[in-house]
Amino acid sequence: MLICLSLLLAGCEDSEERAERHLQSAVELLAAGDTERAIVELRNVVKFDVDHKEGRLLLAQTLAKQGDVQDSISQFLRLAEQYPDFLIVRTALTRMMLEINAWEEAEHHGRFARDLASEDPDVIFLNAVLDYRESLLTGDMSGLTKPSAIARQHVAMSPDNLLAWRLLIDHALAKEDTAEALRRANQALTHLPHVYELHLSKLHVLSERRDVGGIRDALMDMMAQFPQDPQARNMLLSWYLEQRDLEGAEAYLRELAAAPGAAADQNLQVVNFLKRTRGNEAARAEVDRLVANDPEAVEYLAMRAVLDFEDGETASAISRMKQLLDGAEPSENTSNLKVNLARMLVSSRQVQEARSWVDGALTDTPGHVEALKMRAAWQIEDDLPEEAILTLRTAQANAPRDPDIMVLMGQAHERAGARELAGERYALAVEASERAPSESLRYATFLLQDGRFDVAETVLADALKVAPAHVDLIATMAEVQLRNQNWNHVSRLIRQLRAQERPSAVAAADQIETAFLLQQRRTQDALAFLGDLAAADENNTAALADLINTLVQSDNAELAQAILTERMQQDPDNATLKFFRAGLHIIEGEEDLAEAGYRGLLSEDPANFRALRQLSRLLVAQEREEDLTKVIDAAVATQPGSLLPRLLKAEQLERLQDFDGAIELYEGLYADDSGNLIFANNLASLITTHRDDTTSLSRAYTIARRLRGSDVPAFQDTYGWIVFRRGNHSEALDHLKNAAIGLPNNPLVHYHLGEVYLALGRTDDAYRVLNKALTLSANQTFPQLERTREILSTLSATE
Repeated sequence: MLICLSLLLAGCEDSEERAERHLQSAVELLAAGDTERAIVELRNVVKFDVDHKEGRLLLAQTLAKQGDVQDSISQFLRLAEQYPDFLIVRTALTRMMLEINAWEEAEHHGRFARDLASEDPDVIFLNAVLDYRESLLTGDMSGLTKPSAIARQHVAMSPDNLLAWRLLIDHALAKEDTAEALRRANQALTHLPHVYELHLSKLHVLSERRDVGGIRDALMDMMAQFPQDPQARNMLLSWYLEQRDLEGAEAYLRELAAAPGAAADQNLQVVNFLKRTRGNEAARAEVDRLVANDPEAVEYLAMRAVLDFEDGETASAISRMKQLLDGAEPSENTSNLKVNLARMLVSSRQVQEARSWVDGALTDTPGHVEALKMRAAWQIEDDLPEEAILTLRTAQANAPRDPDIMVLMGQAHERAGARELAGERYALAVEASERAPSESLRYATFLLQDGRFDVAETVLADALKVAPAHVDLIATMAEVQLRNQNWNHVSRLIRQLRAQERPSAVAAADQIETAFLLQQRRTQDALAFLGDLAAADENNTAALADLINTLVQSDNAELAQAILTERMQQDPDNATLKFFRAGLHIIEGEEDLAEAGYRGLLSEDPANFRALRQLSRLLVAQEREEDLTKVIDAAVATQPGSLLPRLLKAEQLERLQDFDGAIELYEGLYADDSGNLIFANNLASLITTHRDDTTSLSRAYTIARRLRGSDVPAFQDTYGWIVFRRGNHSEALDHLKNAAIGLPNNPLVHYHLGEVYLALGRTDDAYRVLNKALTLSANQTFPQLERTREILSTLSATE
């Protein structure tokens, strides 16, 4: 034993000594400027001595300087666990969390640091940033003054303090002092010209000032600072387009294509630009020029086939792509062609053949990123999210900063029911895309679904710095501000949209202003505004619809009818006006006239699904299932590939308790669109309720696991019942309790909850809930009604 103990001690001493040797080596390498090797040495330090305080701190600090933010944060977090009162670690974590907008974590570490050293200058500043945000969220504008003063002191002493500059610019904007905001942005860039975020902030300020020339100059400064940055190039191109300077945009792209070392992709960007702005004919002329200069360039020949495909020559374009691939040697370019062909085939609904071409591309080039992304998307559709994640990890090894890969990973995690992991991936996609609009909108929407409004607002604000004129970003931000009742911000966003003078922007501004007035209960102002819009443009059916709805909700259906009658006299064949009139007939209790209106619309256009849905609702309410069958069957016959008629048929079969028929229809709908949450929920619910075999229950779980964590009561019920059937009673209880709260009048939901209480031995709760299900069944029956009576009888007998 003594020998073993001495060997163990010797081993410990040896590990500590080795850690120290690696630390000294790392210090020397850092002094010599060899950071990469120093990091390797520092990793060895914490490998041999996991509690080595100085070594891990130096590793975390070095990683931060190298820009490896996530790894640096991981090391600092480990230090915080090992040494909770280590002030340097707490301040570093607070600063880094603030820089990446991780506000909850920043709050935790920042307030912890304040408890440790409230007089420390760094702690005071970092807590001022936290106080600033808190005041901003609560609308306490006076609370912004002190943090701003502290930030001014810090930039005077440390002009490279990014957080301080960020606060000062934001405070100026909050005061609507764009002149000060611009001055602060310019000052910040003088000291930190390499910080991408500050360039974006300056662009945002210039956009607020509507300084067109200043925006162009700022974009040129960005290009000079970041010459290889694709986003800076795209923003400059977007600026040309917003100014309707198509010649300038084309000249800019041609300049990039003519630069030394430019690849074929640069020329194809010119082609795509011409296609977007001047049509396929101009794009084809450019392709012909490129082919004439380089007849063997397969990329240009493939682009010609793509243009043919888009012009409707699908069969010949696909044939030409196959000819280009016939006998082609395996290579990256060959795999590119196979992927492009696969995309054509997908558009032509030839998915199975498309999959085989993608498989071929991956056989030739196993790490082909675009092919891997297509395969992963199909795996997600096929409910194989774990396989999709493995596929995407392979893709990410070759393209670690590809936002599409991160978005697909998020979708895979969502499909698997791991919403937290999905959110992390969507956040990484925003970061990798440099806050591009599409990725930012996706993440913001995800956050809004989870009720994380403050984080969503930050994501949108950051994205608007990149694309300040993006209509969807502004509109989504307006939704957030309307919810927060931040009326000044909403007004500013409306002005921003109207200043663009583009139809889409003006339409969005009209929608937001309508909501703005109604939420403030300024009904008369809203009616006047909508009336002016409808009168100014007889084709503005959106304004007319809002006007009619507002009149009806304010108990003024007669005026709504008069306005609609007048419009219909001017345009009697307008299908939208006829649809509105049928809706008014329902409100007025004239159901026969409403039915005639909807039937008339369907006879004119069998694909008028708005009329089909409303007619179906009317017939269901009147319990006229035979008439409904005729309507739905006719719609299915004329529109066999459309989803809505089949969905209405599935819903009808479920009402008529033909559960096998309903399941069969939902299986078909789900096969056509496995991403549709309604299809997934209804199919999984039917399977779990009416099938008992293990295979069916496993399939239901595979379909429904994406519903885990949902706030939608129907989804909570479906998922809760499925996990109950699979034996997980505790998890089921959490979901079904919430479902019963959200659906208080649904007897089936209460039956499900009662079964869970019974399985958990909570008989009093089971009796109470099942008795409520029985009471509710008087208005809405459910298949398990007899089972409910049996349980209640048994429970009563045992009391």
